[in-house]
Amino acid sequence: MQLRTVSAREGLLWVQSGFRRLALQPWAALLMIVAYIVVTGFVSALPIIGLVFPLFVVQFGTLGFMQASRQVAQKQPLWPTVLLTGFRSGPQALRSMVMLGVLYTLAVILVLGVGSLFDGGAMLRLLLLGDKPPASAIADGSLRLGAIAATLAYIPVSLAFWLAPPLVAWHAMPPIKALFFSFVLCVRNIKAFALYAVQWLLLFLSLPTLIMLVASLLGASETLAAMLSMPVAIAIFLAYILSFYSSYESLVGETQASTLAQ
Repeated sequence: MQLRTVSAREGLLWVQSGFRRLALQPWAALLMIVAYIVVTGFVSALPIIGLVFPLFVVQFGTLGFMQASRQVAQKQPLWPTVLLTGFRSGPQALRSMVMLGVLYTLAVILVLGVGSLFDGGAMLRLLLLGDKPPASAIADGSLRLGAIAATLAYIPVSLAFWLAPPLVAWHAMPPIKALFFSFVLCVRNIKAFALYAVQWLLLFLSLPTLIMLVASLLGASETLAAMLSMPVAIAIFLAYILSFYSSYESLVGETQASTLAQ
């Protein structure tokens, strides 16, 4: 497989592709993400397994979102069952995907552990157990410091796992090799990914806030203003997950992608 290097501007094109594909099948994309949230939320409510399931299933979700984006671009119907792509890619791919899920879960717990060095484990307990952070951790800034440390520690994890699911499921790569290739591809195209990430951050922070501000100026209550901004926030999120495949398509290519499991 050829490692491709693209210009930084490609990151903006990935963002645009997410909105274009959302415009093609918005309700199908919404139904897909609702199904993902419902199933994940239901399993998360179970004892023991529910603590780590949301982390474990992220890799399967990523693969499903990429397949969904590809089907939308090809004007194929989109159903929530696309989220099962990782389970329908064959026994070997399934084993590798399960391994990716386990490795990702361990990696995120390790990242939270890094944050715990600064906040005494407040954020780890908040995210995994739902415990409210102690007031002291908020007052002395240790929770914020822990969040910053965890965010920085998560960046290499994100790069390693970004392209790993399709490389495992669609190219039959062993998990460790897929993580290596994903990390190298992302680092070699770090400018494009940086522009991609900044663009999404600005969209998530600015558009819902702008709508709330305008609604408040027009006399809407705080609750109504928040409700009016919610559809925009959801649309941005749906465009975001539909943009994942564009980075894969750009760096790996549609030629190789023709071997996808349908």
